[in-house]
Amino acid sequence: MTLSICRRFAVLLPLMLPLPTYAMDIEELATALADRGADSTDYQQTRYLGILDEPLESSGRLSFEPPDRLVQAQREPEARTLTLDGEQLTFEADGRRRVVQLDDSPEGAAFADSLRGILNGRIDVLREDYELVLSERPGDGWRLNLLPLRDELAERIRRIEVIGQIEAGVADVERLTLEFANGDRSVMQLGQHGKPPQDDGSTSP
Repeated sequence: MTLSICRRFAVLLPLMLPLPTYAMDIEELATALADRGADSTDYQQTRYLGILDEPLESSGRLSFEPPDRLVQAQREPEARTLTLDGEQLTFEADGRRRVVQLDDSPEGAAFADSLRGILNGRIDVLREDYELVLSERPGDGWRLNLLPLRDELAERIRRIEVIGQIEAGVADVERLTLEFANGDRSVMQLGQHGKPPQDDGSTSP
Protein backbone atom coordinates (compact mmCIF):
# COMPACT_ATOMS: atom_id res chain seq x y z
CA MET A 1 0.00 0.00 0.00
CA THR A 2 1.50 3.30 -1.09
CA LEU A 3 1.84 6.31 1.24
CA SER A 4 -0.86 8.15 -0.72
CA ILE A 5 -3.37 5.33 -0.26
CA CYS A 6 -2.55 5.11 3.45
CA ARG A 7 -3.27 8.79 3.88
CA ARG A 8 -6.62 8.48 2.09
CA PHE A 9 -7.57 5.52 4.29
CA ALA A 10 -6.66 7.49 7.43
CA VAL A 11 -8.98 10.30 6.32
CA LEU A 12 -11.88 7.98 5.48
CA LEU A 13 -11.63 5.74 8.57
CA PRO A 14 -13.40 8.15 10.99
CA LEU A 15 -16.27 8.43 8.49
CA MET A 16 -16.64 4.63 8.39
CA LEU A 17 -16.86 4.21 12.17
CA PRO A 18 -20.29 4.29 13.87
CA LEU A 19 -21.27 7.61 15.41
CA PRO A 20 -21.17 7.72 19.23
CA THR A 21 -24.52 7.56 21.00
CA TYR A 22 -25.58 9.25 24.21
CA ALA A 23 -25.08 6.73 26.99
CA MET A 24 -27.51 8.27 29.49
CA ASP A 25 -31.28 8.15 29.25
CA ILE A 26 -33.89 10.32 30.95
CA GLU A 27 -34.40 7.94 33.87
CA GLU A 28 -30.66 7.82 34.63
CA LEU A 29 -30.50 11.61 34.58
CA ALA A 30 -33.49 11.72 36.94
CA THR A 31 -31.63 9.50 39.41
CA ALA A 32 -28.48 11.62 39.13
CA LEU A 33 -30.53 14.79 39.80
CA ALA A 34 -32.36 13.25 42.76
CA ASP A 35 -29.01 12.25 44.30
CA ARG A 36 -28.11 15.95 44.66
CA GLY A 37 -30.34 16.26 47.71
CA ALA A 38 -30.42 19.61 49.50
CA ASP A 39 -28.27 22.21 47.80
CA SER A 40 -27.31 25.89 48.00
CA THR A 41 -25.32 27.80 45.40
CA ASP A 42 -24.59 31.31 44.16
CA TYR A 43 -26.40 32.44 41.02
CA GLN A 44 -26.28 35.21 38.45
CA GLN A 45 -29.43 35.93 36.49
CA THR A 46 -29.87 37.88 33.27
CA ARG A 47 -33.32 38.80 32.01
CA TYR A 48 -33.85 39.93 28.42
CA LEU A 49 -37.12 41.88 28.12
CA GLY A 50 -38.48 43.22 24.87
CA ILE A 51 -39.59 46.47 26.50
CA LEU A 52 -36.03 47.27 27.66
CA ASP A 53 -32.94 48.16 25.62
CA GLU A 54 -30.55 46.59 28.13
CA PRO A 55 -30.82 43.26 30.02
CA LEU A 56 -31.50 43.21 33.75
CA GLU A 57 -28.73 41.69 35.87
CA SER A 58 -29.11 40.29 39.36
CA SER A 59 -27.24 37.92 41.66
CA GLY A 60 -27.64 36.13 44.96
CA ARG A 61 -28.03 32.65 46.36
CA LEU A 62 -30.41 29.85 45.41
CA SER A 63 -31.20 27.16 48.00
CA PHE A 64 -33.26 24.02 47.56
CA GLU A 65 -34.51 21.69 50.27
CA PRO A 66 -36.31 18.56 49.02
CA PRO A 67 -39.02 17.96 48.30
CA ASP A 68 -40.50 21.36 47.54
CA ARG A 69 -38.82 24.31 49.30
CA LEU A 70 -36.92 26.72 47.08
CA VAL A 71 -35.45 30.06 48.23
CA GLN A 72 -34.03 32.69 45.87
CA ALA A 73 -32.23 35.26 48.03
CA GLN A 74 -31.24 38.14 45.76
CA ARG A 75 -28.37 40.35 46.94
CA GLU A 76 -27.82 42.64 43.95
CA PRO A 77 -28.95 45.11 42.73
CA GLU A 78 -31.20 45.18 45.80
CA ALA A 79 -31.96 42.67 48.53
CA ARG A 80 -35.15 40.66 48.22
CA THR A 81 -36.21 37.09 48.84
CA LEU A 82 -38.55 34.80 46.95
CA THR A 83 -39.57 31.63 48.80
CA LEU A 84 -41.50 28.78 47.23
CA ASP A 85 -42.71 26.38 49.92
CA GLY A 86 -45.30 23.80 48.94
CA GLU A 87 -48.11 25.67 47.17
CA GLN A 88 -47.23 29.03 48.70
CA LEU A 89 -45.05 31.75 47.18
CA THR A 90 -43.71 34.46 49.51
CA PHE A 91 -42.06 37.69 48.30
CA GLU A 92 -40.10 39.86 50.75
CA ALA A 93 -38.45 43.22 50.02
CA ASP A 94 -37.99 46.58 51.76
CA GLY A 95 -39.52 45.22 54.95
CA ARG A 96 -42.72 44.21 53.17
CA ARG A 97 -44.05 40.69 52.71
CA ARG A 98 -46.53 39.34 50.20
CA VAL A 99 -47.92 35.79 50.04
CA VAL A 100 -49.48 34.25 46.92
CA GLN A 101 -51.02 30.81 46.47
CA LEU A 102 -49.92 28.90 43.36
CA ASP A 103 -53.54 27.89 42.78
CA ASP A 104 -54.16 31.51 41.74
CA SER A 105 -51.76 31.11 38.79
CA PRO A 106 -51.94 27.82 36.85
CA GLU A 107 -49.04 28.86 34.60
CA GLY A 108 -46.93 29.88 37.58
CA ALA A 109 -47.75 26.61 39.30
CA ALA A 110 -46.69 24.65 36.22
CA PHE A 111 -43.35 26.47 36.08
CA ALA A 112 -42.78 26.06 39.82
CA ASP A 113 -43.51 22.35 39.54
CA SER A 114 -41.15 22.06 36.57
CA LEU A 115 -38.29 23.77 38.44
CA ARG A 116 -38.76 21.61 41.51
CA GLY A 117 -39.19 18.58 39.27
CA ILE A 118 -35.79 19.28 37.72
CA LEU A 119 -34.05 19.75 41.07
CA ASN A 120 -35.79 16.66 42.49
CA GLY A 121 -35.28 14.54 39.41
CA ARG A 122 -39.08 14.02 39.27
CA ILE A 123 -39.35 13.11 35.61
CA ASP A 124 -42.89 11.79 36.13
CA VAL A 125 -44.01 15.28 37.17
CA LEU A 126 -42.24 16.96 34.24
CA ARG A 127 -43.80 14.62 31.69
CA GLU A 128 -47.28 15.77 32.69
CA ASP A 129 -46.63 19.21 31.19
CA TYR A 130 -43.61 18.89 28.89
CA GLU A 131 -42.01 16.87 26.16
CA LEU A 132 -38.49 16.06 27.42
CA VAL A 133 -35.55 16.10 25.00
CA LEU A 134 -32.17 14.99 26.38
CA SER A 135 -28.94 15.58 24.45
CA GLU A 136 -25.20 15.38 25.04
CA ARG A 137 -22.69 18.16 25.66
CA PRO A 138 -18.88 17.94 25.70
CA GLY A 139 -17.32 15.71 28.34
CA ASP A 140 -19.94 14.47 30.79
CA GLY A 141 -22.30 17.32 30.03
CA TRP A 142 -26.02 17.09 29.35
CA ARG A 143 -28.79 19.34 28.07
CA LEU A 144 -32.47 18.84 28.85
CA ASN A 145 -35.11 20.76 26.90
CA LEU A 146 -38.67 20.98 28.19
CA LEU A 147 -41.26 21.77 25.52
CA PRO A 148 -44.82 22.57 26.70
CA LEU A 149 -47.47 20.01 25.77
CA ARG A 150 -50.58 21.98 26.78
CA ASP A 151 -51.75 25.01 24.78
CA GLU A 152 -52.43 27.14 27.87
CA LEU A 153 -48.84 26.63 29.03
CA ALA A 154 -47.36 27.13 25.55
CA GLU A 155 -49.10 30.50 25.40
CA ARG A 156 -46.76 31.66 28.18
CA ILE A 157 -43.64 29.47 27.96
CA ARG A 158 -41.87 28.53 24.73
CA ARG A 159 -39.14 26.36 26.22
CA ILE A 160 -37.14 25.60 29.35
CA GLU A 161 -33.53 24.53 28.85
CA VAL A 162 -31.37 23.05 31.60
CA ILE A 163 -27.71 22.20 31.15
CA GLY A 164 -25.24 20.63 33.54
CA GLN A 165 -22.55 18.04 34.20
CA ILE A 166 -22.43 14.57 35.72
CA GLU A 167 -19.78 14.13 38.41
CA ALA A 168 -19.44 10.91 40.41
CA GLY A 169 -22.97 9.92 39.43
CA VAL A 170 -24.50 13.19 40.63
CA ALA A 171 -25.99 15.75 38.24
CA ASP A 172 -24.98 19.37 38.77
CA VAL A 173 -27.20 22.04 37.22
CA GLU A 174 -25.11 24.82 35.67
CA ARG A 175 -27.58 26.92 33.73
CA LEU A 176 -31.33 27.26 33.49
CA THR A 177 -32.92 29.21 30.63
CA LEU A 178 -36.59 30.11 30.47
CA GLU A 179 -37.87 31.34 27.09
CA PHE A 180 -41.27 33.01 27.13
CA ALA A 181 -43.69 32.89 24.21
CA ASN A 182 -43.48 36.68 23.82
CA GLY A 183 -39.72 36.53 23.16
CA ASP A 184 -38.52 37.50 26.65
CA ARG A 185 -35.86 35.26 28.19
CA SER A 186 -34.36 34.60 31.62
CA VAL A 187 -30.94 32.96 31.99
CA MET A 188 -29.70 31.82 35.40
CA GLN A 189 -26.10 30.67 35.90
CA LEU A 190 -25.67 28.47 38.96
CA GLY A 191 -22.39 28.22 40.84
CA GLN A 192 -20.40 29.72 37.98
CA HIS A 193 -19.52 33.10 39.53
CA GLY A 194 -20.42 34.84 36.29
CA LYS A 195 -18.51 32.46 34.02
CA PRO A 196 -20.83 30.73 31.53
CA PRO A 197 -20.41 26.94 31.26
CA GLN A 198 -18.60 25.67 28.17
CA ASP A 199 -21.21 24.85 25.55
CA ASP A 200 -21.59 23.87 21.91
CA GLY A 201 -24.65 25.61 20.65
CA SER A 202 -27.23 26.14 23.36
CA THR A 203 -29.31 29.30 23.62
CA SER A 204 -27.19 32.44 23.46
CA PRO A 205 -28.14 35.98 24.53
